[in-house]
Amino acid sequence: MTTIIQAKQLSFSYGKHQVLDKLDLTIKTGEIIGLIGENGAGKTTLLNLLLGVRTADSGELTVFDQTPGSALAKQKIGSMLQGDMAIRGVTVTELLTMAATNYPAPLSAATLITTLDLTAFAQQQLTALSGGQLRRVTFALALISNPDLLFLDEPTVGMDTNAQQAFWQRIQVLKAQGKAVIITSHYLPEIEQVADRILLLQDGRFAFQGTFATLQQRYQQVVITFQTALPGSTFDHLAGVTAVTGRHQTIKISSEDRDATLQALVPYLAQLQQVTINRESLSEIFVQLTKGAKA
Repeated sequence: MTTIIQAKQLSFSYGKHQVLDKLDLTIKTGEIIGLIGENGAGKTTLLNLLLGVRTADSGELTVFDQTPGSALAKQKIGSMLQGDMAIRGVTVTELLTMAATNYPAPLSAATLITTLDLTAFAQQQLTALSGGQLRRVTFALALISNPDLLFLDEPTVGMDTNAQQAFWQRIQVLKAQGKAVIITSHYLPEIEQVADRILLLQDGRFAFQGTFATLQQRYQQVVITFQTALPGSTFDHLAGVTAVTGRHQTIKISSEDRDATLQALVPYLAQLQQVTINRESLSEIFVQLTKGAKA
C-alpha cells in the first residue's frame, strides 16, 4: 500500500487554545479510517489541515507527497462535508455536469447518476429534494473528480435505511479500488462496522489508533444482558460489575471480569431469561473513555 497522508508532530492552536497537539498519523491506500471524538475534540480542524484550508503551527504534513491544498492534492481529494448544496433553479444532473468541468479526468454525471441510483430524481431541482436525497447528491459531488482520497463528514445523516446500506456498499467498492476514506460520524455503530482503523481524538491527541478488535481487547469490559423481574440494584455489588442499567425489566451489566460476574450470577439464574454476553460496542467504549477523561 502507498502512503497518502503523513503527519509528524502536527500541532495547531486557536490563539492560546491548543486544538491539536503533536499528532503523528499515516494513512495508506485502501484504508477506511473512522475519526471519532467528542464535539470540539479537533476532528474538523484536522480535516481542514489535510484539505489545506488551515496551516499547522508546527510539525510536518504531506498529502500525496504534496503540501495540503496544492493543486495536485485538490484534484485527488473528494469531500462530503456537512451542509448540502441546494442551489435554486439547478437540477441534480446540471449540478453534477457543471462540477465535472472543474477536473481533468472526472467521472461522467450520467455514470454517477446510474451507479448511485439517483435516476429517479436526476431531473429534479435541488430545492425539491429531501434531506436524504440531497445527502446522496453531495456524495456524488465528492466522487465526480474520481478521487483517490475521500473525506466524509456525517455522511449518512437524513438517509433512510436502504440508502444507508447502498452508501456503505459503495464505500466497500471504493476501498477495493484502492481509495482511502476518512469518515467522521456520531453514528458509531457504522464506524464500528466499516472502519479498518479507528482514530480517537481526545484533548488534541490520539487517545487510540488501531482496529476495533484491538480496542475491545484493551478495554476488557463485557456486557451481560438479560430479562428479569429482579430490581437492577440486586446486581450492583456483584464481583466485576462496573455498571448496571435497566429498562422494562431488561438489565444490562457491564463487567471488567466476565468469569467472576457470571459466577456471581449463578444463584439468580432461575430468575434470569434470554441471557446474552457481548463485548462492549464502540459507542459504549467511547462513552466510558470520554467519561474517564472528564473525571
